[in-house]
Amino acid sequence: MTMRRALLGLLAGLAFATPALAEDASHDARPIRWLVGLPAGSGPDILTRVLAERLSPKLGRPIVIENRPGAAGNLAAQALARAPADGSTLGTLLAATVSINRHLYRDLGFDPSKDFTPISHFASFPGVLLVHPSVPVETLDEFTTWARAQPQAPLCATGGAGVVPHLALAWLMREIGSRCEFVHYRGSPDAQRDLIAGRVPVLMDGLPTSLPGLLAGQTRGVAVTSLQPSHLAPDLPTIAARLPGFEALSWIAVGAPAGLPEPIAARIETAVAEAMTDPALITRFQALGVEPAASGREALAARIATEDARWGALIREVGITLE
Repeated sequence: MTMRRALLGLLAGLAFATPALAEDASHDARPIRWLVGLPAGSGPDILTRVLAERLSPKLGRPIVIENRPGAAGNLAAQALARAPADGSTLGTLLAATVSINRHLYRDLGFDPSKDFTPISHFASFPGVLLVHPSVPVETLDEFTTWARAQPQAPLCATGGAGVVPHLALAWLMREIGSRCEFVHYRGSPDAQRDLIAGRVPVLMDGLPTSLPGLLAGQTRGVAVTSLQPSHLAPDLPTIAARLPGFEALSWIAVGAPAGLPEPIAARIETAVAEAMTDPALITRFQALGVEPAASGREALAARIATEDARWGALIREVGITLE
């Protein structure tokens, strides 16, 4: 009798468990929506798609990329912040989105410190200080002397106001006791074009987009913004060699809405770490001029907080505003 009751109890338990199991299976089969705040074909979009292709089988779910460009990435970030925290929505987080924009925009529509679950970095690249070949400088010391000697602040180009290279150049000019007349372009290609044409003498830009001009001798590199020399341009020294601690990297990370359950966050973090060891992914990333960089949740959260404090202080000190 006891065995019969136990069997009946087990069957009853399975009857109640079956709908929940079926619901979980259905949930796991749904595509993951991955929000990207830049247009299709942009660098972060391409890198996201390369990673997503390898993450999908590890997570057992298809991944659909949804591009929501606009407002310096804030539109996609708003959508990510408002999405359900159940693993069905991921987003590409940029340094500007979570560490810079809140110091430049009055109303983001989200709180970078509260509305996201940081998962992991997956790519990063340094900036590079460039000059037109007519500018008589080859080293950072020579650039410092030249910049200070100009009767008026030299024109300094960037690929956009409020991006990491813009802030890095503002930081550098503060440290060397000089200043810029900033000229902000709508993207790196236009800025590179005007530097090559000699319409602006100085540009701080991402190293990947700067390589064609550098390799062709159309521009001259002075120094990079990473702590260590880049394998992409190993002959270029670092700014940190003259200004210890100077580091300004553009980085890309995986994020999710705040409140993501620990088991789901851990699973995605592990999947990203595993995907980043794929030789084909590493080769593809390096061909695009970026370093694969899987960091994990703690390291990403720490970097966001550190850069939020650093960039916020710089923006206030030098009075950077967006008109």
